[in-house]
Order: sequence, then structure tokens, then C-alpha cells
Amino acid sequence: MVVAIRADLAQGSNLTRLREARRVQRLQRLSPPPVVEAPRPCHPVVDKAAQSRVLLQLAWKTVALMHKNKIIQQKIVALQKETSEFVASVMNNPENRQRYMDHLKMCAQKQAAPTIDNNNLALKVEPKA
Repeated sequence: MVVAIRADLAQGSNLTRLREARRVQRLQRLSPPPVVEAPRPCHPVVDKAAQSRVLLQLAWKTVALMHKNKIIQQKIVALQKETSEFVASVMNNPENRQRYMDHLKMCAQKQAAPTIDNNNLALKVEPKA
């Protein structure tokens, strides 16, 4: 009887092995063939955090430069306005206006251009903001 039980155990383990082998074969048939990937070219390892820090620093520097540029542009406009006002005030003096007219006449004579009418000379003044 002991021999019979051992035979049943041996038979059971053979059946178990056979079932397992069939199950593995089914899984292999159902699963797609393994994909062999082409070797990837070696790329240097990129530190994303360092890249982000560099981009953030560049962005801040750009903002600072844009702010400085705006301030300088405002100063340039103010200087142009001040210069125009100064020239206008200087030209309001009759003596300076006469000197300017004489200078223009002299330049016109050198270039053999027609004479300049003193009464219709318009002074270019920047508009006031």
C-alpha cells in the first residue's frame, strides 16, 4: 500500500509538471516575441535641476536688463525734451536768433543755395510731453 501511495504521488507530480509545461507553452505562444532594441547612442547625463537653475538665472537677468533699458530710455526722452526746451529758450533771445540767421546765410552762400527768408524761418522744437 505504501508503494501505491508513492506511485500516486509520483503520478501527481508528473501531471503537475506536464500541466506546468503546457501552461508555459501557451504563455509563450500568446506573448509577443521579445523585442530586441537597437543599442542606444550614449548621451551625456543631463542634470535637469541644473538646467532649470541656469534658465531661471537667465530669465532674471533678462528681466533686470529690460528694467534698466526702460529707465535709460525714459532718461533719454527727458534729456531730449530738456535739450529742445533749452534750444528754444536760447533761440528766443533776439541776439542769438540773429547770429543763427547770419550763420545760415553764410552756409547758404557757400553752397550757392537760394537765400533764406529771415521772417519765415521755423524753429524745430520737440513736442512737450
